[in-house]
Amino acid sequence: MRTLRFPTLTHKLSVECPPPPHLLFSVPITFFRLLALASLLFLGSCRSTPPALQLPADLTFLDLPSNQPFDTSSLRGKLLLLNLWAAWSPASAKELPELTSLYEKFAPRGLVLLGVTLDEAPAAGLLVFAERHGIRYPLVRPGPKTLDLLEPLETIPYTILLSPQGKILARFRGPLKPAELRAAIEKNL
Repeated sequence: MRTLRFPTLTHKLSVECPPPPHLLFSVPITFFRLLALASLLFLGSCRSTPPALQLPADLTFLDLPSNQPFDTSSLRGKLLLLNLWAAWSPASAKELPELTSLYEKFAPRGLVLLGVTLDEAPAAGLLVFAERHGIRYPLVRPGPKTLDLLEPLETIPYTILLSPQGKILARFRGPLKPAELRAAIEKNL
C-alpha cells in the first residue's frame, strides 16, 4: 500500500495501487524481449532467396537438322533439361554419354532433354559429331532471344533444369556431376 500526500489536502489519502505491470512480469517480459530481439537479429542476417525465374512461354529454338522453328508447345507441362554445349568444348563431349543415359532412363517418365548447340558451325558437321557421340535426343540452336532469357551463361557446358511451369529449378555449370543431376531430375519428376 502506498501513501500519497497532496500538499493542498489537509488529510492523508491512502490509495491502493498495484505495482507497475513491468515489475509483475519482469522475468517473462525480459525473456520475450530478448527472444524478439534475437529473432530480429537472426532474420535480419538471413538473405532472402530470389524468386525462381519464370521463362517466357515463347522461348524459341531452331531444329538443328532442318533449321526450322522447333515446336516448343510440345514442351509444355514436362520437365525440361536444356544442355548448352559446343562441339569444340572437351567438357561438353565428356558429359554426352551421361546425358544420353539420363535421357534414355527418364524420357519415358516425362523428361525432355534438348541439346542446345552454341556452335556456329554448319549443321551437317554438328550432326556428324552428335552421331559419333551417340546423342539420341533433339538438337536445336537457340532462337534470337533465347540466350538473353537464360542468362547468366557462365561457362560451357551449361545445363538448366526447368519445371513444367517454366521455372528454373537448377543450374549446372561446367561438366556435370551425374549424381547431382540425377537427384534433381528424380526429385522433380
